[in-house]
Amino acid sequence: MSSETPEKGSFAIMALESGIEYASLEDAPDEPLLIEIVGIRPNDLASISRHFEIDLDDLQDVQDLDERPRLQIEDKFAMIVLRVPVDLAEMDRDYSTNPIGIFTNGRDIIVIQNEEVPLRKDRMRQRVRLSTTASEVIYRWLEIVIHSFETTLDLIEATINKTEDRIMKEIYPSQLERFFQLSRDSIFMETSLKANMKVLRRLQRFHIIGRMILDVDRLEELEVDLQQQLELSAIYRELINNAMDAYDSIVGHNLNRVIKTLTSISLLVSVPTLIASIYGMNVELPLVGRDFTAFLLVLMSSLFITLPLLFFLRRKGLV
Repeated sequence: MSSETPEKGSFAIMALESGIEYASLEDAPDEPLLIEIVGIRPNDLASISRHFEIDLDDLQDVQDLDERPRLQIEDKFAMIVLRVPVDLAEMDRDYSTNPIGIFTNGRDIIVIQNEEVPLRKDRMRQRVRLSTTASEVIYRWLEIVIHSFETTLDLIEATINKTEDRIMKEIYPSQLERFFQLSRDSIFMETSLKANMKVLRRLQRFHIIGRMILDVDRLEELEVDLQQQLELSAIYRELINNAMDAYDSIVGHNLNRVIKTLTSISLLVSVPTLIASIYGMNVELPLVGRDFTAFLLVLMSSLFITLPLLFFLRRKGLV
């Protein structure tokens, strides 16, 4: 599909029936068109609004990164808003998902994305360009939305496994901050999937849009796929919580071991310290005033008491 690629975003136009690509709306003939926008620019939205008689405010709603999934049917067009994952590999981000908008008058179809949807299978985008009707494009894009969550959830699973291994090996894991981020991402993923599910079910109820009739059976198949991703998201969230609980248990166990060891060492040191303290008193004591052998006798008595205590503590695994 032909596309302009300026600094930010792209604007691609293709005739659905012939597959011919066009550089601008003015060059396109009066036949069903597929328009894909990546990276929203005000001039593009204004042009779409004028050419297809779509309310500009509705087009601009997709720019709001907090926009919730919904199905809106007007007299001249229908609007489908869904949420899709962002690239989770980028740590410096504010959102886990963002909205995409699908607008159709039953003949033409416009797909607006804030940024390109992350996919493992790029051929799914190619299938969109092989579509010949607006309804087929909707099916393909619903498949892309579902697959984008599958791709992102696979990334979450891989990171969970990697971080769990580090948690089991390190007292203070360096990847703990990443794990907290994944916990947050999984919650937003599950929320977005539930909202997308509501839109898909509403599409099944209102499946006639202008001259376009959506296949309810096919929508039900997509609902099953979406439900699977929703269940996976819940499972991964539970795995993250279990890993965090395991981390807390490991830290608590290691802390108890450290405290026991320090207490045992303090007990060992206290015996010679006590004897040295007694013989440091300015009073008359046995062996005081004798030759150097008196010091050796006091030292040997300290060792005689301390060494059995040391063997006992080592046997108990405390030092």
